[in-house]
Amino acid sequence: MNKKTRFETPLRVICTILFATFSFLYIYAFQGELLAMMQDYLSKGVTTSNTFWAAAIITLLLCLLQYAVNRTSKLHIRWEALSYIPSCALLALITDVNDGTMLYSGIQWLLGIPITVLLYIGVVWLNRRRRSVKRNTLVSCLWPNLLSFSVMFLLTAQISNHAPAPHMELAAWRYLHRDQYEKLLEVGKHSDDYNQELTALRNLAMLKTGTLGDRMFHYPQPFGSEGLVFNRHNKQSNSYGAQEFYRHLGTEPYGGESGRAFAQRIGMKNDSIDYRDLYLAALLLDKDIDTFVKETADMTATDSVLPTHYQEAWLLYNEQHPQKALTFEADTTIVKRFADYRTQQAEHADNPIVASNLGKRKFGDTYWYYFDYSHHRE
Repeated sequence: MNKKTRFETPLRVICTILFATFSFLYIYAFQGELLAMMQDYLSKGVTTSNTFWAAAIITLLLCLLQYAVNRTSKLHIRWEALSYIPSCALLALITDVNDGTMLYSGIQWLLGIPITVLLYIGVVWLNRRRRSVKRNTLVSCLWPNLLSFSVMFLLTAQISNHAPAPHMELAAWRYLHRDQYEKLLEVGKHSDDYNQELTALRNLAMLKTGTLGDRMFHYPQPFGSEGLVFNRHNKQSNSYGAQEFYRHLGTEPYGGESGRAFAQRIGMKNDSIDYRDLYLAALLLDKDIDTFVKETADMTATDSVLPTHYQEAWLLYNEQHPQKALTFEADTTIVKRFADYRTQQAEHADNPIVASNLGKRKFGDTYWYYFDYSHHRE
């Protein structure tokens, strides 16, 4: 018996375990929401995905693909891992979703499949031209496979959609479908990653829970009032596009209408407090405090608990307009925080970068910090 056959079975088992472990964990821990979204899209909402079973089934199918490929090509055991090239390529392709459209790119599939086939044909050709290895040990057969797997796994992860914001957005969509707004707001709560769609989904969830005036600046708001609307109007499924988003608002913006104009228009057409909150949020996000004060003058006389960010804006207005200061029942905690905020700024007035960094750490959830340090992205 040729000595190389002694290590064939254990090496194949090791390679299968390594690939199956990577594939399952990669799908389950990092790509589950993305594949759930694609299943929802392809089935037109008829079926839903269980991340555990999706990871298990896809991993099993990819292992069966490798088995079929290796049965026809029969690579040397030292390069057993290379028989997983088609499986890794397919894993990369099914998780490579475009950030802008949240759909697959036909060009990537049209190029990816032929390139993978040609690459594997080259591997098989080189394998058949190899010189026979007279002496094989488990270690001498193992290290080339480990090296090959390392390269393939890194390439798979690099090709796939691995940006944090789109994955958080997909998780947020899942909760939006179920009207679970509080769970949506927990997605990426402590992360600094964002995109405009995730920002809009969070703002919508706060609007629906009546907390936009209290929690809006607990999350990044780099898009100003445009962060209140959903601007992905490319090719979309009904579940993951603008249509679904505006269904929760009950109306859509006109073509080219800005986020602020949209919020103002629906606020004028509907007396619901939700729509008024949306317009007031647009004014705060655009840093238009004067107009905000005019629109909220009637609220300052109320005895009810006033939204935190509204009080923060009024304190800022009073500081800017001491001759026209508003009278309202201010929360003492908010007043003290404002004083502390200004004190900290004064202490680091000679170093704006330090003032900004320290301010974000302690006051990053306030309207004052947003007003002083945020810069809108286009």
